[in-house]
Amino acid sequence: MDIVVIIAGNSYATRCAVINCYDATMEFPGLEVGAKLTPVLASLMEAGFHVRDYEGNSNVTTYFLIRGSADDGGCHPLAALDGRLNTQVTIQTSAGTVSGLVLLIGSDVVELLEPSGDILLIPAHSIQTVI
Repeated sequence: MDIVVIIAGNSYATRCAVINCYDATMEFPGLEVGAKLTPVLASLMEAGFHVRDYEGNSNVTTYFLIRGSADDGGCHPLAALDGRLNTQVTIQTSAGTVSGLVLLIGSDVVELLEPSGDILLIPAHSIQTVI
């Protein structure tokens, strides 16, 4: 399993997030101090990484990404929702991206309340990332 931790700070001069520091279990092109965060995250996700968790404030944000599956020591997709009951999340699935309030976390499904009032049931196997 490959792991990457990125700490990015907001640059008000360039109006984007810039990588302040990182730690990785492998080399990755573009992953360097001073790089713009968005294209690096996009490249990592295209290379099979998933955002496992993130945390931040108005100054810096820390991203924890993994590449691997449950078969080779990876994490269960619903583990990213631990402690997130009754909070807003954005979930990328194989069918698209959805956002909403987490109503229920089951053993193999998550239930979201969308801003429109619709309730979605998302199977764990279709979850790609949780932010």
